[in-house]
Amino acid sequence: MAGFILDYLQVQALWRILHNNRPSTVLLPPDGVLSFTHRLVVQLVRNCLTKYQQGHLTSEYVTDLLQNIRTLVQQAEERSQYGDLAFIKQLADEVLSVLERPARSLERLETAEGEAKDGQHLIPGPCSDLIPDTTVLADPDSRICEIPEIQESVGSVIKSLTPTRKPHESDYETTKLIGSGHFGAIYLVHHKDSHQIFALKKMTKRNIDTPKKVKRAYLERDILTFTDCPFVVSMLCSFPTKSHLCMVMEYVGGGDCETLINTMGPLSVPLARLYFAEAVLAVEYLHSYGVVHRDLKPENLLITSSGHIKVTDFGLSKVGIMIPKTNIYKELAEDITREFMDHEMCGTPYYFAPEIILKEGYGRPVDWWSMGIILYEFLVGFLPFDGDSLTELYESVTNGGIIWDCDFAPPPDAQNLITELLRKKPADRLGTGGAFEIKGHPFLSDLDFGNLLSQKPEYIPQFATDVDTSLFINRQDIEEHLASEDEEGDTNEDNKSFEFQNFTSSSERLSKLCTITTRTMNDEDPKSPPQCTPASSTNISEIQKEPFCEPDRDDPISSLPFSSSLSETPAEEEVKSAINLSIKEENSENVKKGKKRRGSIFRRILSSCRRGLSRAARLFACCHSCPSVI
Repeated sequence: MAGFILDYLQVQALWRILHNNRPSTVLLPPDGVLSFTHRLVVQLVRNCLTKYQQGHLTSEYVTDLLQNIRTLVQQAEERSQYGDLAFIKQLADEVLSVLERPARSLERLETAEGEAKDGQHLIPGPCSDLIPDTTVLADPDSRICEIPEIQESVGSVIKSLTPTRKPHESDYETTKLIGSGHFGAIYLVHHKDSHQIFALKKMTKRNIDTPKKVKRAYLERDILTFTDCPFVVSMLCSFPTKSHLCMVMEYVGGGDCETLINTMGPLSVPLARLYFAEAVLAVEYLHSYGVVHRDLKPENLLITSSGHIKVTDFGLSKVGIMIPKTNIYKELAEDITREFMDHEMCGTPYYFAPEIILKEGYGRPVDWWSMGIILYEFLVGFLPFDGDSLTELYESVTNGGIIWDCDFAPPPDAQNLITELLRKKPADRLGTGGAFEIKGHPFLSDLDFGNLLSQKPEYIPQFATDVDTSLFINRQDIEEHLASEDEEGDTNEDNKSFEFQNFTSSSERLSKLCTITTRTMNDEDPKSPPQCTPASSTNISEIQKEPFCEPDRDDPISSLPFSSSLSETPAEEEVKSAINLSIKEENSENVKKGKKRRGSIFRRILSSCRRGLSRAARLFACCHSCPSVI
């Protein structure tokens, strides 16, 4: 029987790593990719210590954990736009240095002993006194091996040598408001340089008034920045403004599945099958990184212009651990079904799983329950569980059953899949053991999951123009939201305790967009980086803000002295007139912005006067009622 995989000092080292990387003790990097990578590595370390304490730590598990960490560092190196991986690499090196040598030694020992039966390679759990107190942490001794530092790729070094301009609100021009809600609003915007259309999610700082909401905002940014899946909405960048937190995402203009069901009724079986299968791949991808969506519903399944599905809205998501490759998790379903024990009820009640309502702890299976509700709604047109109140709805979910109407009943194989997804016990629910359980169901057996994007859906959204938003239904009063945007003074006063300076982040897609745009507009050689031109802005006002760049001495044109007596060609006159016209247009826009700014200042002054009068009236009433004054 193999001995302990970790000794006392190595366990202490892991506790020290976990303690030093708590959210309250470490400042996460501003880049969303690095921040998300840090979250996952810390979660892996925490889970490793839990497995050690439970006695379920194996060499196979630790090998997969180390591989996951190396993969995360590699992906962070490829996707991060800031090029500074020292923070993540140091954390990864510390974990690898503690676990790598014991894992290899025990793996060789187990191979030599020839233990073939299941369970024989499990490491017996340590005594409880071996787990050190998190407040008293010892340093690992010199016996812990140091592994070579993970080397940066050439691309990362180039990115670090070529600084990119951080995204800003001025890079985008707002076209129209698409929708609004309690979180803020979503606008249709276009990038001023590339003229491409995007969706801008603006979350009002006034509404992000608790640490939990702040954490959710940063987590949503991190998830969207890190993810790279064709069935998940991608994000370009994020940045704060005076009164909002902004995230620029790809624009998916085909509306959402809820609007489609409300307009067309139940979907056809082939269309529902395709939409459901693409959503399954999105959930499988998210679960592989430990992301539990927690708010899956037709409203959050957007339809692309080609008729495919993209999952959006990660404002309520939660991150656990990455799914390991070992079979130990199939034997211990408790780790999956009760990964989170916060008893938090958030999301849409109609899609709540029973374990959320009963507050028994939950995990990834809550998303598969929501997927069962979605498939039922796709094929039938309404929800399987309902009630006149939340109490009746929760009673129907926890104790009721699915009733199939003969007039709206889906095919038998679809009924079976929905029934398996809506099992009350999460351990019995289809998908708990892995998404392969769902993909292998007879209802989806005819689909090629590796080639879903090549299939032509029955429904293709029709657009009048590229900025047509008629397929979106605004569920809130847009005019009321626009009026509330002028209360910037109150917003700043309400959020003095929260700092959002490191909310600025950019994805690899934005870097490619700015690079292509700059090369196209400057007519440069793609192999040579721009010398003096700003990286992501060619507007005249932005150029004037940039410091003057000296001309390249090797450039024969820029080295010539300027002479005003040189005759101008017709082409030069045309360019000059275009520049003058653009300056006039910019001046007119500045006049409009000035009027709007003065109006906003006047409203803030008026609001301040009202508050002062109100305080004076209360003070007068208090003094008048005081006996000593009388």
